[in-house]
Amino acid sequence: MKRLPVLAALPLLCASLASASSFMSVGYFNGGGDVTAGPGGDINTLDVRLITHLNYSFGLIYNGEKGETNDALKDPMKRHQIWLSPKVAADLALIPALRQQNPDLKVLLSVGGWGARGFSAAAATPEARAVFIRSAQDIVARYGLDGIDLDWEYPVNGAWGAVDSQPADRDNFTLLLKALRQAFGDKKLVTIAVGANVDSPKSWVDVNAIAPLLDYINLMTYDMAYGTQYFNANLYDSKAWPTVAEADKYSVDVVVNNYLAAGLKPQQMNLGIGFYGRVPKRAIEPGIDWSKPDAQKNPATKPYFGEREVALFGSLGFDLTKDTYVKYNDIVKRLLNDPQKRFTEHWDEEAKVPWLSVKSAEGKALFALSYENPRSVAIKADYIKEKGLAGAMFWEYGADDNNQLAKQLAASLALKP
Repeated sequence: MKRLPVLAALPLLCASLASASSFMSVGYFNGGGDVTAGPGGDINTLDVRLITHLNYSFGLIYNGEKGETNDALKDPMKRHQIWLSPKVAADLALIPALRQQNPDLKVLLSVGGWGARGFSAAAATPEARAVFIRSAQDIVARYGLDGIDLDWEYPVNGAWGAVDSQPADRDNFTLLLKALRQAFGDKKLVTIAVGANVDSPKSWVDVNAIAPLLDYINLMTYDMAYGTQYFNANLYDSKAWPTVAEADKYSVDVVVNNYLAAGLKPQQMNLGIGFYGRVPKRAIEPGIDWSKPDAQKNPATKPYFGEREVALFGSLGFDLTKDTYVKYNDIVKRLLNDPQKRFTEHWDEEAKVPWLSVKSAEGKALFALSYENPRSVAIKADYIKEKGLAGAMFWEYGADDNNQLAKQLAASLALKP
C-alpha cells in the first residue's frame, strides 16, 4: 500500500469519527512509569468513547545509565529493548475489551516520559536502533497495537542534565524515526511528543526532517510554571500576573507559533492540554533571569509562599518540596471543595485559564496554582479550530474528574461516542 503524504493522511486517522469530526483527541493514560504523575491508574475506569487515540504510558528502555534507579532496566543482555512493567503488560492485555467500547479506537504504546533513560544510547548506532525497533515490533504485534509513540522529551538537552544526552541526539533521533517508519511501513502509526521549550524546534529536534516520517506530533504545551512564570498552560500572556524574565515568557500560542516557524504544518500537530495544574515554582524558590549578570546572586523574583502555605499543601497531600504537580481530580476534590474554603477560584481573561488563590497570614491573596477546567478546555478547542491544527492531546486521562474534561474536549471538537 502506498503511503499517503502526511497532510493527506491525517484526516484519515480519525475516519471512525468522520461523521462527527475530523479532529483527533489523543489521550495519554499513565499506567505506570511516570515519576511526576504518581502510580498508574485503573485502565478500566476510562471512557474511550470520548477519544480517538489512546497512548498507553509508559514503556521504558533497558539501559546502562549511571543514574538508573530501576534495577529491572539494568539487564545488560536486554539493553536498548523496551521494558514493560507487569502492570503495563497486564493492562495492554485488556486492550481488546477497551475496543468493545470504541471499535475504531487507535491504541499506541508510548515509550519514555519525563526522566526516562536510554534513548540517547538506543538511537546512537544502527545496531542499537535495530534492537530497539525489533522490540517495538514485537510488542505491537503481541498486543495488537496500532503503533508506537516516542516520548523522548528532551534530546540533546537531556532533561536539563537529568538523563544521558549528546549533541548527536538530534540527528540520531531522525535516523531512529526513519528506521522505525521503514520497519512499520504504512500499516502502523509512528508519533512523538515534543517539548514546549523554544530550543526544541530549533536545535533539539529536526522538525523538517522528521515531519514526513510521522503521522502526527503531540506538542506538550504545558509545564510552563517555572522560572518567573505563574501559569502552567496559559493560552496567551497574562497582564494581571506577568512573567518577569523574557526567557520565561511562554504561552500555548507562543509554542505553537515556534513550531510553525520551524516548518511544522498546522495539520501535523496536536495541541497538548494538561489535565492537572502546577503551583508556580516562583512561589517556593527564587525566579532566576539567566540573561542578567550575576543572575543567581540577584534573583528576579523572591518566593512568596512561606512555611504556612507549604504546610497547607502538605496537609492536603502535596509535598511542594518534591513536586508541584496537582491532578485535576485532586484540584476538584481537595481544593475547590475544601471544607474550610481556603482557596478561591479566579479566571484570567488574558491567559484564558482558571487559577486559585490562597490567603496569606496577612490576608493577601497569593497565586496558588493554575490549571484547566471545562471552560478553558473549550477555549483551547476553539484555538485548535482557528489554527487548523490536527486536534488535541492530553496528559493524562487518569487525572480527569469523572471524565468532565475529556467530555468537554469531545463535545467542543464534535467527537461523538
